[in-house]
Amino acid sequence: MFYLPDTQEAIVSQAQFDRVQELRKNKRRPAKAERQGFFSGLLFCADCGGKLHFATSKSFEGKQDHYVCNHYKSNRGTCTAHYIREDTLRDIVLERIRAVNEYIRNDVDGFQEEYLQCRKADHEQSIRDDKKKVEQAKKRLASLDVIISRLYEDFALGEISKDRYKKMSADYEEEQERLRLEIDVIEEWVEQREEMDEGLNAFIALTQKYVDVKELTQTIVNEYVKKIVVFAPDKSSGKRQQKVKIYFNFVDDVEIPVISETITTETTYGRRKTA
Repeated sequence: MFYLPDTQEAIVSQAQFDRVQELRKNKRRPAKAERQGFFSGLLFCADCGGKLHFATSKSFEGKQDHYVCNHYKSNRGTCTAHYIREDTLRDIVLERIRAVNEYIRNDVDGFQEEYLQCRKADHEQSIRDDKKKVEQAKKRLASLDVIISRLYEDFALGEISKDRYKKMSADYEEEQERLRLEIDVIEEWVEQREEMDEGLNAFIALTQKYVDVKELTQTIVNEYVKKIVVFAPDKSSGKRQQKVKIYFNFVDDVEIPVISETITTETTYGRRKTA
């Protein structure tokens, strides 16, 4: 009797796997300093992908609180500082939340239509395909249980050697572990996509809840912002310009300018403006 272990192709793409792992691990952690940054755990370096950590001190005034790339390590690490002040970020995020709120409230139906155009084209078919992959993987898992049982019988009857039995059973068990992981990832990915429509409604509800945002609070940040990508500053023009990209909860992949565009901050003669 011949068995061919690990002949099944992966049922989940690397992109799907990476996305689910990101959702699982990207949990915000409180800063160790006396003051906790508004954006701790949400800031990522555009160059190395690492997180930016919050830097403060008892001797700092609040306006000196800032974030730097974890891989900078006082210019001894593998990345540049990507330094950005918290008060700058507060202004940027507040400006963008106000703009998003106004955009959506002015044309809720139009926003929903744009959202559906981004999501709907292959959304339902993709979910059906992935559910079919999960069914196939579960069937393969069940068949592997039978194969491993028969393999043991062959070993007990002396039809294969002990070494051959150990090698083949280990291969099958490894395939089972991979399948269980892939099933877990794909089922979670399907669940994420099935919740997209609910996410759209939740985001619209946010814009109706916060009609006039005068000041940023930790609650507002948590409800609106998924992550913020900070680029290295550019000083080639003689002014310090820095790009920041904000990703919102629920609608981070929607290609709508007020949501998806990158913001540029500019510092000149001690003053900052955004473009």
